[in-house]
Amino acid sequence: MRVAVANNKGGAGKTTAIAHLAEALAGRGRRVLAVDLDPQANLSRRLGYGEADLADMVTAAEVVAANQKGCAADALVGCRWEPADLAGRIDLVPARYDLEARVAEAGQLGSHERLDVALTGVAEDYDVTLLDCPPSLGHLTQLGLAAADTVVLVLRPEFDHLQGAIRVRDFVAAYRRHLGRPELAVSGVIVNEHDRRRGLHAWHTDSVADTFGDLVWSPPVPSRAVLAEAIDAAQPLRARGAPARPLVEIFSTLADQLEVRLDAAV
Repeated sequence: MRVAVANNKGGAGKTTAIAHLAEALAGRGRRVLAVDLDPQANLSRRLGYGEADLADMVTAAEVVAANQKGCAADALVGCRWEPADLAGRIDLVPARYDLEARVAEAGQLGSHERLDVALTGVAEDYDVTLLDCPPSLGHLTQLGLAAADTVVLVLRPEFDHLQGAIRVRDFVAAYRRHLGRPELAVSGVIVNEHDRRRGLHAWHTDSVADTFGDLVWSPPVPSRAVLAEAIDAAQPLRARGAPARPLVEIFSTLADQLEVRLDAAV
């Protein structure tokens, strides 16, 4: 299954969710492919590839430009986390800032299909492919949606993030046929950076439930310093020791809910 992870608002935590869902899935033996579709390349960095590493690598920009069946294989690199047995089950199609150049191709006939073509015969070697879409509804996000089987939204319990998630949901419903994915729909919503001490977050958590109903996955991901530390250090959560164990369990529970979709798709 290919899962596009999206929100039309930046800072929602999409990349965080992908990195640690990949960690949870790999920890139970699943093979995961992460595809970075954001020119900021945050997912690439969090899986171990800094800007200097990316300079001479084949990345998503070259893959999309090539428009060749299966060419994503040319860009595959392994996750650099420790422990190696965990990282060995996670591969990455990295991004670089010049992925932005692909936006100029949006008007070309069939350009939205290029990532789907590139992943053909490659994604099938993995249990799940997680597509990290940028915070937009433009060409790069459309590449991800056109290559996806389902969509997972990530949001912080705040007004702008909720509205960004709604815009993605409505965009998918309105344009999925144009993207060649007539059955594409949102199958999950992850609430990120939840702070129980903030009344605003409690109020908007209720708004998320009212808006998306049973699509909301539980539990929400709480705001914790150890999560920011893992992000900053480009490490899996389990590398942060005992303080990170509650978060490891939370992402494992969220991965359970993704597994339900995976098993249903088999």
